[in-house]
Amino acid sequence: MMAAYSASMNGAEVLLIEKNEKLGKKIYITGKGRCNLANFCTKEDFMKNVVSNPKFLYSSLNQLPPYDTVDLFNSMGLKTKVERGNRVFPESDHASDVTKALEKTLRQNGVKILLNTGVKKILDRNGAFSGVETERGDVIQGDACIVATGGLSYPSTGSTGDGYEFARRMGHTLTKMYPSLVGLKTKETFVKDMEGLSLRNIAVKFIIDGKEKFREQGELLFTHNGVSGPLILTASALFTGDIASGKKTKLIIDLKPALTEETLDARIVRDFTSMSNKAVKNILGGLVPSSMVAVVLRLSGIGGDKKANSVTANERKNLIKVIKSFTLEIKNTGDYSEAVVTKGGVSTKEINPRTLESLRCSGVYFAGEVIDVDAFTGGYNLQIAWSTGYTAGQIKHERNKKMKSISIAIDGPAGAGKSTIAKHIAKELGYIYIDTGAMYRSIAYYMVKNDVDITDEEKVCDACKNIELKTIYVEGLQHVLLNGEDVTGFIRTDEVGSAASKISAYSNVRKFLVSLQQKMAESENVVMDGRDIGSVVLPNASLKIYLTASVEERARRRFKEYTEQGQECDLEQIKKEIEERDHRDMTREISPLVCVPDAHVIDSSDLDIDGVCRAVFDLVEKLKK
Repeated sequence: MMAAYSASMNGAEVLLIEKNEKLGKKIYITGKGRCNLANFCTKEDFMKNVVSNPKFLYSSLNQLPPYDTVDLFNSMGLKTKVERGNRVFPESDHASDVTKALEKTLRQNGVKILLNTGVKKILDRNGAFSGVETERGDVIQGDACIVATGGLSYPSTGSTGDGYEFARRMGHTLTKMYPSLVGLKTKETFVKDMEGLSLRNIAVKFIIDGKEKFREQGELLFTHNGVSGPLILTASALFTGDIASGKKTKLIIDLKPALTEETLDARIVRDFTSMSNKAVKNILGGLVPSSMVAVVLRLSGIGGDKKANSVTANERKNLIKVIKSFTLEIKNTGDYSEAVVTKGGVSTKEINPRTLESLRCSGVYFAGEVIDVDAFTGGYNLQIAWSTGYTAGQIKHERNKKMKSISIAIDGPAGAGKSTIAKHIAKELGYIYIDTGAMYRSIAYYMVKNDVDITDEEKVCDACKNIELKTIYVEGLQHVLLNGEDVTGFIRTDEVGSAASKISAYSNVRKFLVSLQQKMAESENVVMDGRDIGSVVLPNASLKIYLTASVEERARRRFKEYTEQGQECDLEQIKKEIEERDHRDMTREISPLVCVPDAHVIDSSDLDIDGVCRAVFDLVEKLKK
């Protein structure tokens, strides 16, 4: 629903296909029917509560952070309130009001809703989305598709893993999946004698294969076959994989964390002395919940009818041990029908984190629990749903091209600070920084890896026909995909750099990459730097900047850089090399360095990075007006 809302607000014509008889079926059961729809926290606090792949969510969370989510629902007419732990609920305490607010907004935005319709498969043509086939055999065509089918948790609400199957058929990798935020089953059967008992202010620790992995204080609930409650749900999010793989897992509960063994012993001695003729079972109720008394005594080896004055020091020692270290062996987790969320799913390595578009099939986007991301309880998982749905809905498609993209071209001589400034500008504006050098290096890497003779221009250009380059952005950094493989970590070697220098002189290689860079600038807001960006690559750029500095200043910067790295160098020699480089760049036959007439010249000789950025920002603001 959030994805449909976002796409409709983004100017798309939207069809929401729902397999159930109504929308938001899972929302109705969240928060025990009240719907803990968000956590009123900062982005930083939110990230601390994400268990799997938190960094993947940076872009989505920036698009729709928690505070903005609450504001958005308020704007839809949903009144909210904040309770303990910053948990946000509808003021009415009715989860149905969340669904009603969303559905009303969708209909107002013209979203078409198709109920009682399951999707059988996602259709593609030449690696791009073309439509979906429903379970009735109908084919519905479209420009793009958002898969927001949930995981495997609570299958009664329709979450039966459909999205995983869609992804698998498109060639996506699925990480191992487990029930998460779920109760744990114990080897000990006596827990059923305490079913329904809720313990507060107790401390637990988990020992996995002999090592302590978790220690926390809070609430726990006994069930008919194990334990649940906030502490257990949190631990399940962390260790469900360990438990499922058969690692020996022990849960140790300290029923009296505020008391040391010595103070607890003194308390027991005092109670037993003051009620010396009473049966132990009638005294212990003042120390532990009544439904635990029989179990605690049995584990301590003390008969319940035994008089307090006949309890030995060793028996008292055993009693203290049980109270301070009530131990259970975990044999399994609850199943998906009991789990709040599914851990695992579509690999985040195969989804563009900035747009949530598939890297296997263009035009297909993923949102929510179907992705390998999950968090602790407290409204965080629903926030993931809202933020990823909202982000996926910001689809760039053919009908959306009326939203013209902005391109900033920065040219200039070596040492003027082009790359540094371009990266700063892109980060501050939220634009994409296109590292053209990395693209040339990726082509060179392909040639080196496949033993293509880089001195043979014809062979190199012919090999380019087998290359598909894509760029994705992880935490604001460009990653280059070469035929689907992330080669970012392999292209910075001297061998690849030398090869890149040679092949960049080939006109057909430059044409190949220039065409790719131009396509990127057509659909995204970009910042690109180089020596021929404004003249050749982006001749129609929204803003052209020629960044320069005196030869003396550029030589001084390079000298400082080298000396800080511990390299010996000569300032005059560096100056001479820069002058020679300028001459080569300005007189080369292919795409020479020029300052085009419509470029804004910025001389950075007497400016620091902030000063240059401010000058660029001023130009961008004028451009927007």
